[in-house]
Amino acid sequence: MAKDRIEDSTEAEIRRLAEILAPARLTEIVDIGANPTELPVYMPLVAAGAARVTGFEPQPSAFAELADRQGPHERYLPHAVGDGTEGTLNVCRSGGFTSLFTPDRRAQDYLNKPRWSRMTEVRERIGIETRRLDDIAEIERLDLLKIDIQGGELAVFENGRSRLARTLAVITEVAFMPLYEDQPLLHDQMRELTGQGFQLHSFLSSAGAQMREAAELPLKPRSLSPQLLDGDALFLRDPRDMQDFSEEELKHYALIAAGALRLPDLVARCLRALIGRGALPETAFAAYTEILQGAARR
Repeated sequence: MAKDRIEDSTEAEIRRLAEILAPARLTEIVDIGANPTELPVYMPLVAAGAARVTGFEPQPSAFAELADRQGPHERYLPHAVGDGTEGTLNVCRSGGFTSLFTPDRRAQDYLNKPRWSRMTEVRERIGIETRRLDDIAEIERLDLLKIDIQGGELAVFENGRSRLARTLAVITEVAFMPLYEDQPLLHDQMRELTGQGFQLHSFLSSAGAQMREAAELPLKPRSLSPQLLDGDALFLRDPRDMQDFSEEELKHYALIAAGALRLPDLVARCLRALIGRGALPETAFAAYTEILQGAARR
């Protein structure tokens, strides 16, 4: 019950900020690899009625679960997004490992992850045609992209440059070492996204593991430095010069920063830019600080 009250208060805060900003439309979110293994960070925006999500999930069981639970501001499509060519979907015993890439057995032999061999076992291979992000007619606008497709992220970025041209933020899973055969790594994604005008802001999460031989040592695992495996990285449309954004984009940037990214400083930067243009009154900044103060009290 207490958790529900906290979630309700967060949604109320987003609605108050949306009233201050008064955008002309809903914030548009695209989730590629929407497998519901955990609650997406953007869901407070959707629950508050400030955003709409279009999700893509080609794994049949995961898509069925999404279709059963979708709300009024959610829609899900059973497509694989990639480079527009045919591929093979490797459906693993643990759905979170399903990928267009084949699990790399060298990683399993290298890491102290005894359950991985079973979890990454490929149970079914499905021939599938991928769709280029730039070719998907169902996407009219894209403000926030969240993507987690186990190695296929780079192909989406390379084949979605038109759609991503005005995207404000990208949350992407990045790999620090290859867990799949021929998997692009962090530096590959960084090269592509920085070339498209994004800046790496932060890592939202990261995971690691010790080498297999750690199990033979008389030491606690926490005493050993782990091999970095993967994590979620946040890339922002370069926020250093806010003159590059339209007033409507700044409003959605602020909503994303508040309702998905938990970046109040970015919200404040957007508000100051809007106030400086005369798009919002000076009182808008004070109204936002009141929202923050109320959240701190709770």
